[in-house]
Amino acid sequence: MNIYAHRGNSGFFPENTMYAFKKSLDLGIYGIEIDVQKTKDGILVVHHDETLGRMFDGKGSIKKSTFEQLRELNLKDEEFKNKADCKIPTLEEVLEFIKDTDLTLNIEIKNNKVRYKNIEKDILDIVKQYEMEDKVVISSFNYKSLKRISKLNSKVKTAYLVGPLTFKRRNLKKILKICKDCKCTYIHPSCDVVNKEFVAEAHKRGLLVQVYTVNSVTIMKKLIKLKVDGVFTNYPKIINTLVNG
Repeated sequence: MNIYAHRGNSGFFPENTMYAFKKSLDLGIYGIEIDVQKTKDGILVVHHDETLGRMFDGKGSIKKSTFEQLRELNLKDEEFKNKADCKIPTLEEVLEFIKDTDLTLNIEIKNNKVRYKNIEKDILDIVKQYEMEDKVVISSFNYKSLKRISKLNSKVKTAYLVGPLTFKRRNLKKILKICKDCKCTYIHPSCDVVNKEFVAEAHKRGLLVQVYTVNSVTIMKKLIKLKVDGVFTNYPKIINTLVNG
């Protein structure tokens, strides 16, 4: 089973920072999951929220900030605020780190609430530049983005993210059809919506099922029984030990 460190080893270290990614390196896991957005001046950066206030000592949004402005910010967490590896990183910095490891990188495009013009092409260009088309998976809640990815570069694997809201709006049949239309390799459901039928129907269509965000041993044991193909967790060491011993 594929175990991904969700936003890095984020149960113990600041999410989506190089510090958290480096703390994931020696855990024997399959990959790391990150979130990517674009700054006002067109730099691809790694950050989950569209706004800055939860994690960093700044206001406003990623989209309306320059990279220089973002780089000046410090974490609110006193323990980590002055560490060099705890700034907002660029996608390029993460790719540079990942390229010589055995880790797969799952890049979630954060464009379901805020739209970033040409972000799909920008991501693919830099992935190709680093010759990492076979080491990344690109995921999104926005299926139109996944279609663009497929058309622009069919070598890169994609995954459709399915949360409770998507599951409520569309039935399983429609969701699986979207995956087919987008030529997805994976489907990434929330642990709140995945069940035996979901996994069976996805597998029947050749999709690999990787579930987010799994931080409970009880839920993990259920997913093992369902024979899912992977999970995203804030506690990769604990979950990996449970799954792989």
